[in-house]
Order: sequence, then structure tokens, then C-alpha cells
Amino acid sequence: VKGIAISRGLIAEDAVLTDEEIDNLIFLPGFSTAETITDVSGRGVGMDVVKRSIQALGGRISISSIPGKGSTFTLSLPLTLAVLDGMVVGAAEQTLVAPLTNIVESLTPRAEDVHYVGGRDAVIRFRENFVPLIDVAQIMGFRDAPVAAGQGVAVVVETESGARAALMVDAIQGQRQVVIKSLETNYQQVPGVAAATILGDGRVALILDVDAIVANARRRAGGPELKLAS
Repeated sequence: VKGIAISRGLIAEDAVLTDEEIDNLIFLPGFSTAETITDVSGRGVGMDVVKRSIQALGGRISISSIPGKGSTFTLSLPLTLAVLDGMVVGAAEQTLVAPLTNIVESLTPRAEDVHYVGGRDAVIRFRENFVPLIDVAQIMGFRDAPVAAGQGVAVVVETESGARAALMVDAIQGQRQVVIKSLETNYQQVPGVAAATILGDGRVALILDVDAIVANARRRAGGPELKLAS
């Protein structure tokens, strides 16, 4: 799978990926294991469309593979496909929604809790681990510099595969059920965004694709969580 992704120019030749990240390469646009293009295969739009369709419903899809035995695809969908339980947060004067199913807890980080890997990638200590600290407004392009520790709230999230990260936002505005609107149908696919919703006051809020944001940050930071020395 990794070799095909490299040959098609989807990832760098020297990319260091975990088994989970290699499994998820099949969801990349343009990825295909078919040697020839036919009317029904070889164009690299199959699993990409499946994932985007599930995300548009507020759901998630994950893969668990065992060499020589097979793969298990797990689909998680909300009980009511049009409604999502979410935490509404503010980031650089933008209103965003994080699915409650991804949230572990929230905390206000202190400056001494934040460390830097390679002098660039921020990580935060959480329950005897270091997890990536991702400034949501910065990664979404809403501002250039990250918010300083102590001036924002870190929302610790967990992906379908169990990977964790802390999403840094300016404030938590509350929890509510929101009606899911497909952003791609009316606009286009936006990295890190699963869908959109219209709040009660008429504002449009983006629903975060937590799995995509965390996977991207973990690739940059070098992979799995770092255990603290005892």
C-alpha cells in the first residue's frame, strides 16, 4: 500500500508512517491498487468517496488490519444521521463544532506543560503522555501565530483508532445538538472539516474532522505518543 502511494506521488518516498497511517492511505484521492483503468476501477475515487460520504453524515470509518488474516472496516454513524452532539468552540472569532464522541476532556494548559519537538511542534503533557498540541485557528488558516498557553483552552480528543491530541481553542461556548449540512455538496472539500451546520442565531459553524486533524499533526510530530520517564 505504501509503495503504491509513493509511486503515485501521494506521499513522499522517505515518509515514516505507522501501520494505522499506512492503512488509511487507501482513503487518499487518487489511490488505487488496480494495474489498469476500467469503467469501474483504477481511478482512485472509490474509498475516498466512501470516507467523504460517511463524514458528511457526521460519521467515521477506520481500518484494523492483521497481516495474513484480513482487514476490519469499522463504520461509526450517529443514531440520527442528520443530528450531531457537539461542543461549540471559538477560535480567532470563528465558531467551530467538535463532535462530542471524540472529546476526552478539556483543560487550561500552563506554560510549563507545553514542550516543543525539534523546536517547532508543540506537545502537551496529558496523563503521563505527551500528545500533540494543535492550534485549531492556526491550522485552519484563521491566524498566523498560535494562541499562548494559559490564554486558551485545550480540548483533548481521541480518534477512532485511539490516537490522542489536544486541540487549542480560544474558548468553549457550550454543548448542543446541531443539524449536519454537507459542505462538499454546496462548496468543496475542506481539509480538517467534516461538514457544516447553521446555529440557532443564524451563524454558520464548521464541524471539525478530528481524525484528519490529529492524523496530520501526528505525522508532522513523528508518530505515537511519548511516554514520560518515571
